[in-house]
Amino acid sequence: MIKVYGFGASFGLPDPSPFVVKVANYLRMIGVPYEMLAGDARKAPKGKLPYISDGGQVVADSSFIIDYLRKTYKDLDVGMSAHDRAIATSCKSMLEEHLYFVMVTQRWKEDRGYDILKQRFAATMKNAGVPGFLIPTVSGFVRKQVIKAVNAQGMGRHTPEEIEDIAVSLLDALSELLGDHPYFLGDTPRSIDATVFAWLWLIIDAPYEGRVKQHACSKANLVRYNTHMKQTYWKDWKSVA
Repeated sequence: MIKVYGFGASFGLPDPSPFVVKVANYLRMIGVPYEMLAGDARKAPKGKLPYISDGGQVVADSSFIIDYLRKTYKDLDVGMSAHDRAIATSCKSMLEEHLYFVMVTQRWKEDRGYDILKQRFAATMKNAGVPGFLIPTVSGFVRKQVIKAVNAQGMGRHTPEEIEDIAVSLLDALSELLGDHPYFLGDTPRSIDATVFAWLWLIIDAPYEGRVKQHACSKANLVRYNTHMKQTYWKDWKSVA
């Protein structure tokens, strides 16, 4: 059975990282059994989660993992047009290189987000074997490093209101591209759905309140898509607080 190493279930979600959920989504979409395990980013092949172990094969980075699963098990993108592939690539970049940093900045740099995150992050570190007395120190260090990273990337340099404006524009674009389709590119599930659903699920259902979540929930097609994907691929999953 494939082992997926992530941060662990929290907030009623399979994982707080959209990249981990993206991998789990694809495995469920192609019907391949897997086991979710708590990983340690310090020991991960590229210093980040997720990564997978499939027999003797270890694959890191969610995009390379999806490519591996497509080649090894089932490719949901067979028969896609060049135009749809271009849309999928553009959407993936929009979510992973832009909306992701909105989420990271709001949850790590802004106090209102970090107040929610820090308790779950402490549990994650405990599961990874960090001694209890060191957790506050390690948490503070990690937060400083994340803030440094989002500032270097650029998102962390904006005001909270400007960051919300960016997120709203991205969600508007996502809603427009989705339209009334049951899946992102029409009537057939594709690998891009694993990504789109991961990001939407962690915005709509995570306990981070604010304008970004409100805007996502105001888009009927995004809410309908989020519900459809949960009911189709995650009906048997038991949420964890």
